Amino acid sequence: MPSLGSIVDKVIDRLDALQRATKPTAMVVAVAKRYGEDRAGRQAALITFYGFLAVFPLLLLLVTFAALLFGESTLKKDIVDSALAQFPVIGDQLASNINAIVAGNSVAVIAACIGLLWGSLGITNSLQAASAAVWRRPRAEDPSIWVRTAKGLELLGILGAVAVVSSVLAGTVANGVARFGMGGSAGQALGIAAVLGTNAGGYVLALHLLAPRGTAWRAVLPGAALGAAGWTALQVLGGWLVGHRLHHASQLYGLFAVVLGLIFWINLGAQLFLYSTELNLVISRHEWPKSLRSPSPA
Repeated sequence: MPSLGSIVDKVIDRLDALQRATKPTAMVVAVAKRYGEDRAGRQAALITFYGFLAVFPLLLLLVTFAALLFGESTLKKDIVDSALAQFPVIGDQLASNINAIVAGNSVAVIAACIGLLWGSLGITNSLQAASAAVWRRPRAEDPSIWVRTAKGLELLGILGAVAVVSSVLAGTVANGVARFGMGGSAGQALGIAAVLGTNAGGYVLALHLLAPRGTAWRAVLPGAALGAAGWTALQVLGGWLVGHRLHHASQLYGLFAVVLGLIFWINLGAQLFLYSTELNLVISRHEWPKSLRSPSPA
């Protein structure tokens, strides 16, 4: 009579053969294994930590610049609302605690903006470090602080532009469709398509910026497609996800529920970004299929 261990081994071998047999399943397994091998979950936690610290400085910076450039106009309100729309359920609570730094003299405003900008670079530095770890770039190739800062500013610009443009474009498309008597599902579908296209463009730029020098643009397209589709789905389902997560917490913890929801949301985005990066590596370096039994590298 075969032992339980031999039966389990046979089942694992059968599953391994099945996942190797088709390209989609082999790639899914390879990406999942590489994510674990790189300990990308720890990198996602680090991005979440710095992202949480950077959210309020980033929003303060956005609100301040919008107020300085556009005053209390409708355009300023649309820009701020579009940025807060990236945080479902908790966006209203964030809005009530974010006010522009426009009081006082211009020197104080400039100094405050510089300080906020410097603090906001924490999330871009963590993204650069996580991407370098996933690409397994040697520490000797780490860029200087000035190169990291310049790349961080560029990445901040990409993230900010995508956050604003995707929400504004979705609203514009939906309103335009409604004017032609095609509201409802048609307007929502076109709005989602507009957001998907904007997110895809942002992912392509960000993944290529964080990839090693010389990486071809086509090498980041698979991850950009995964990231854009995933983030668009999170934006569409975000209200349900965060609301479900905070269904009981909001009654028990009040303001702490907003903190929990914010951490949860940032962590989802961080993991999605790292999975997109891992997919690019698996495809570009042809690291599939992988055996379910293969040990992780030292």
